[in-house]
Amino acid sequence: MISFFTKVIMFPFSVVYGLFIILRNFLFDIKYYKPIKFNKKVIAVGNLIMGGSGKTPHVEYLINILLKKKKNISVISRGYNRETSGMITLSEKDDFRTVGDEPIQYFKKFNNEVKVMVSENRVKALNVNETDKIDVNILDDAYQQRLVKPDMNILLSSIKRPFYKDFIFPVGMLREYRKNANRADFLIFSGCDKEMKETERDEVILKAKQYLNINTPILFSHVRYDEPKKVFGNKFHKDVIAVSSIAYPDSFFSFLQSKYKLIKTFKFKDHHTYKDKDLLKVIKECDGDISILTTEKDAVKLCEYKHLLGSYSVYYVPIKVSFLFNNSISNYLGE
Repeated sequence: MISFFTKVIMFPFSVVYGLFIILRNFLFDIKYYKPIKFNKKVIAVGNLIMGGSGKTPHVEYLINILLKKKKNISVISRGYNRETSGMITLSEKDDFRTVGDEPIQYFKKFNNEVKVMVSENRVKALNVNETDKIDVNILDDAYQQRLVKPDMNILLSSIKRPFYKDFIFPVGMLREYRKNANRADFLIFSGCDKEMKETERDEVILKAKQYLNINTPILFSHVRYDEPKKVFGNKFHKDVIAVSSIAYPDSFFSFLQSKYKLIKTFKFKDHHTYKDKDLLKVIKECDGDISILTTEKDAVKLCEYKHLLGSYSVYYVPIKVSFLFNNSISNYLGE
């Protein structure tokens, strides 16, 4: 939580950043910059906050629904924090260093079924897919990509950090103003309690809809943690050390504490690239029958450190999204 004094200090910077955002959106609104409409269907998934709204599991949810509909899918991401640049269509030679952690996670999970691409220039990647056998393009983290006119614009907001309570960066964590939620075709509040009451839902809807266009559907999703899966080792132990480099790992840590004996937690910044010295600190705590338990997004990075972790019990917890109140995004995808 940012202190009141820090907010006061940051306020002038927030004003400058906010003016830039206002100008940028104004130029798009008056059609000075004209969004490009593509022949192939484009679904954009993104948020207003900087990180931590559950984009990855929701993109995976969309992929699974579209695969069931026999669609040819391409996922296009910027490839945040990668060591390369330009457009790359992922292949077996890639890892998190070349394409980023989220794209490599999509690739490993849907290897032969989904075309995964990274490109700072989403328009360039979409133009390539115009001549490929692609039915649907999913743009990951693309709510601010206004050069593309999506067929469906999905906005995510964490229920624990709802956009309508946040402020523009750097006073808060919003990339743009609350009112810019009006570009969304759907708003999904992620990370909800499975037993969320209708009264709580209605209160959230009341606060959110003042920033949306009339009749914009507001959905609520819940994260389900599955049984741990192996990265290294032959046996999973109930005594665990948690390692995470996601934006807001508190829910993950709380789940582990509710189900296992949580010895220690290691929290790194979002999209952190692990160094040997980071993992040596973790290993130092692994005395006896202890497992290192991590997120799926971290697992695609930690699997590349076999030289350090190969002899230890290292597992990750897969997550899946389910929707509440019998109202899922799948109801709106059509054929």
